[in-house]
Amino acid sequence: MLISLAIKWLGDLQTQYSVLIILAGVASGLLVSVYGFTRIVRKNIQRINDMDVRASVFAFQVWHSYVLILIMMSMGAFVRHSGLIPMILKTPGYFTIGTALSFSSLKYYTAFFRSIL
Repeated sequence: MLISLAIKWLGDLQTQYSVLIILAGVASGLLVSVYGFTRIVRKNIQRINDMDVRASVFAFQVWHSYVLILIMMSMGAFVRHSGLIPMILKTPGYFTIGTALSFSSLKYYTAFFRSIL
């Protein structure tokens, strides 16, 4: 969702730096995924593997992570709709976070398919 929104914004901006914005966002997103999210993903996958079969779907993260997610989503909605930050500056950030989340989610899918095969 974040990446598709960033692509839409790039079309609206009609800037000559579109490729540079995409490359910067994707490259920084990969760095965030590898150096920022990898440890969290590993802990969550281990927590899932250690769970009872009948555990809640929300139990794979610790409770304070959900508070952080709620705060981050609220801040993101505020930044997106406030107009305080120009689209030319928001677009690479959306590419970064979208890429980091997408790339990190691959680790969850890999662990899931390994567990069922």
